[in-house]
Amino acid sequence: MVLVQQQTMEFPFRTEDSGVVIDAPCHLLAALRRSAVSTDWPKGLVLLSGPSSVYRLGLCAAVDRALAGEPVLYLAGANVFDPFLVGRLARASRVAPAQVLQQIHVSRAFTCHQMVRLVTDCLPSALRSYDARFVILAGPLDTLYDQLVPEPEAMRLFRAMMDALRHLVEQNVQMLCVSQLAPLESGGRSRFMAALRAQARRVIDLREAEDELWLQEEGGPKPRRWIIPRLLWNRL
Repeated sequence: MVLVQQQTMEFPFRTEDSGVVIDAPCHLLAALRRSAVSTDWPKGLVLLSGPSSVYRLGLCAAVDRALAGEPVLYLAGANVFDPFLVGRLARASRVAPAQVLQQIHVSRAFTCHQMVRLVTDCLPSALRSYDARFVILAGPLDTLYDQLVPEPEAMRLFRAMMDALRHLVEQNVQMLCVSQLAPLESGGRSRFMAALRAQARRVIDLREAEDELWLQEEGGPKPRRWIIPRLLWNRL
């Protein structure tokens, strides 16, 4: 089992303008665990959305769970799995990259039909095979924006995927959906993101500025915000 390094991390690290400032790679993993992938709620769908940087954050979340020895199922609808980033984060936590990589089970989809089949047919059996309860869907909507797929067919596939996700959540599976915002040419398919946001138990948006990135969650007793300095982000 992978050594647990995260128990020695403290949080918060420092605050600035009502946001928690994250200043080291291990702190980033801890902040993600306590925000986007909090274990306080054992089940539910959490949506992390924004520009393409969200995919790196989703992979950080996968590494954090793997560091704790937990199997992670990583379904990629966008070709965004980066083993080199996994290796850098593992070494920052003083764990061999191979130990972390063996805990993350990756399946890739290159078409919307493949993505939906992964969620509806393959995922339930994979959860049993790996005794896993945590799933990351990276780019679940990306292939549905393919203009070569007629919109009615894309809508049918989207509904099938959402039905499967609801069923899995009812079985105490925790899911992190990591998705870019809908492209401008998506047309009526932009409602896929709206429907995903409506189904999610929590929605956390990533935003970027010149000197920092930040995660912001609305709702709850008060809005929450986590700040990632650009210097740290560029070192990942």
